[in-house]
Amino acid sequence: MPAYATTEEANTYFASRLHIEAWMRASTCDKGKALDMATRAIDRTPLKGVKASYDQANQFPRYPDAEVPQAVKDACCEEALALLERGNSQRRKLQQEGVASFSVGGLSETYVAGARGGGLISQEAKELLRPWLLGAVSIT
Repeated sequence: MPAYATTEEANTYFASRLHIEAWMRASTCDKGKALDMATRAIDRTPLKGVKASYDQANQFPRYPDAEVPQAVKDACCEEALALLERGNSQRRKLQQEGVASFSVGGLSETYVAGARGGGLISQEAKELLRPWLLGAVSIT
């Protein structure tokens, strides 16, 4: 399954973006892995419509598009950055395990029901993908 964005496309995207330290520190190999993982996360997200072609590997492009939209490539970059920054955090691991809340000393944290750490971790990626997300409504 090819990633929605190449490492070169992501480097170009991030050239005009702030707070990309995790991307800059990552090796070329890890950047590619992050883009691959981001693509898989996007493809696991419930989407409106159908694939443009039944035999394509990825979920995008979606019918009637013939190409992957730039917003999807940008979302892939944003999700890859989020994965490099916090994809293996203790908080994410707890959510994936179904923990609803925990306390350490005087600090406590409660997670939103259904926020089990699956799907996309980048809010920016979610916003970029909003037109294709199942259940998303456009407000104008």
